[in-house]
Amino acid sequence: MSKKKPVIFRPFKAPRYSFEKLRICRRCHHYTALGEERCTRCGRASLTPVEKYAVSQAGRRVQTRLLVILLLTLAGIYFGQNLQQMVLCGAGGLILAGLVYYTQRKVRQNENLYALNKLLGRNIFSIKEDLELNRQEAVTVLRENDVLAYEKLREISVLLRGDRISRQRVALLHGFQLRKDMTLELEQLLLKDFEPLLAEYIGEIARVRPELIKDRTLRYVKNYEVQILEMDTGLVIMAAVASAAVRMKRYALLYSGMIGRYVQELPKDRFLRLSRLIAANPYEPWNGLDAKVEEIRELKYRWDPEV
Repeated sequence: MSKKKPVIFRPFKAPRYSFEKLRICRRCHHYTALGEERCTRCGRASLTPVEKYAVSQAGRRVQTRLLVILLLTLAGIYFGQNLQQMVLCGAGGLILAGLVYYTQRKVRQNENLYALNKLLGRNIFSIKEDLELNRQEAVTVLRENDVLAYEKLREISVLLRGDRISRQRVALLHGFQLRKDMTLELEQLLLKDFEPLLAEYIGEIARVRPELIKDRTLRYVKNYEVQILEMDTGLVIMAAVASAAVRMKRYALLYSGMIGRYVQELPKDRFLRLSRLIAANPYEPWNGLDAKVEEIRELKYRWDPEV
């Protein structure tokens, strides 16, 4: 068995909106989800968040509209045949410019959102291509610095989803020593099919960060229970997941059948938690889990005053 490496990840916080991770080069319009200071395509320090770029584009359109009104106003004044026409043209132009400016200020937020949607929608294929280049860049540094490679893939995965990048992240995580204080993910890494490395990762997460074991993960484990049990550490993984599931009544009820198959493998504190949960809710549909808990209590904890 290969020894896992202790590592420290840089702090990472997933943004509220995925596009907040995306930046665009003002010069060559290259997109990136990574944190480099200079554009990898043109080499210039001209990267800016796409939202900020869209806002500037929207502001430029407003300035263009006002400039057109100003030019038309000046043209009206210039071609006015008398002073009255010139004054009327000037006053009308100023009033129109004021109305446009006031209206634009009122709807500026909507204009900014429209500009952002237009920018992303119009360049969706370019964005995907550039994110794929980001992924390839992360893979190239894997041999020299696997931690950096993982951190890059973690940044990219906010925008670039799919089994390929998830598999790469899981494979890297498999070589790291996981700790409670790490910023770890799970549901974002779940795959469409069975992957032994993912199953092992789920088992480790169940031990160090059981609060990350949620519905999607429990469904994944339940769907591939047979394949997991065929692994050398399969029983340990299933017991760890069952232990994590009993922390919530909802999970204990929904997955009572699966938990029941590993009741005898639960650590004492988790068994005690499940026992008390059932005792506090005797009329819930436990699907035989209550009977199995009572059986294990008699077999293992009959003389234990805590249970």
